[in-house]
Amino acid sequence: MKLLSWRPIAVFVVLLTAIIYVMPTVRPGMWPHKKINLGLDLQGGMHLVLEVDTIKAVEDAIERIAQELRSNLRKERVRVTEIERVRGTQIALRIVGQKSIDQFYETLDNNYKELRLVSESQSGDSLNIVVDLPDREADQIKRLATDQALETIRNRIDQFGVSEPDIRNQGENRILIQLPGIKDTQRAKQLIGRTALLEFKLLDETNDIGAALQGNIPTESELLYEVNTDPTTNRESKTPYLVKKRTLLTGANLIDARVQIDSQYNDPYVSIEFDRKGGRIFEQITEQNVKKRLAIILDDKVYSAPVIQEKISGG
Repeated sequence: MKLLSWRPIAVFVVLLTAIIYVMPTVRPGMWPHKKINLGLDLQGGMHLVLEVDTIKAVEDAIERIAQELRSNLRKERVRVTEIERVRGTQIALRIVGQKSIDQFYETLDNNYKELRLVSESQSGDSLNIVVDLPDREADQIKRLATDQALETIRNRIDQFGVSEPDIRNQGENRILIQLPGIKDTQRAKQLIGRTALLEFKLLDETNDIGAALQGNIPTESELLYEVNTDPTTNRESKTPYLVKKRTLLTGANLIDARVQIDSQYNDPYVSIEFDRKGGRIFEQITEQNVKKRLAIILDDKVYSAPVIQEKISGG
């Protein structure tokens, strides 16, 4: 029996493969093909490079510390004739009286260990001192500012439904954004460049959410939504919340916010850390509103509304 030549078999295999890969051009969606997402070079879109003002983030942190220090020294009756932010990221103080100087150093050692001594000089009963944040602390603030800006931008771009956007860090303080297929570039720029607003508000649990959905919203409250996307079906769902308009705390007092993994249940959760002033306010909020729900809101979107189980102190 004469063996079949391998050449006709090879030709048959090549033709069959070609047919399989050509058919989806006639009938889109056929297996095994996947829709190719065209990049900027093929379908146009937006290419942006944003720069995060990390120096401003450090200056804001120093300003918060200066205000906190001024308030604490006043409570402890320390005579301070001057306390101000100088050269952007330093705090200059002038303390009068040996008793006040001793109390100041005690306060610095007990409550402000993160501050670094830049210079000090004493003349008679007056102390002139300049402090700032160590380089490691300042670099951490800059890194967090960039990471949080990146996450905020990524959340906002989700509103456009862009297929495979490219959003990533570029260098220490820049963010590269590529949005294939975007037509309304002006709206995209406005949305991306808007200052993020993080707020903490109590839910309005006395009025009817059903009535609010019908348009009967109390004057002291507002209707906001939590938006979730099912990872399996990719369908979006909205959960309505009736929220009190009064803002109890904002992100201005936030030092850090990041996603972490629970060591016991291996579930993700958001860990937040406040500065001293924010920690005190948050402690008061949680102490006065046990068993009530506190909404965490970013850009008018509810991200979570947990029940306050007990007073939370420590910031």
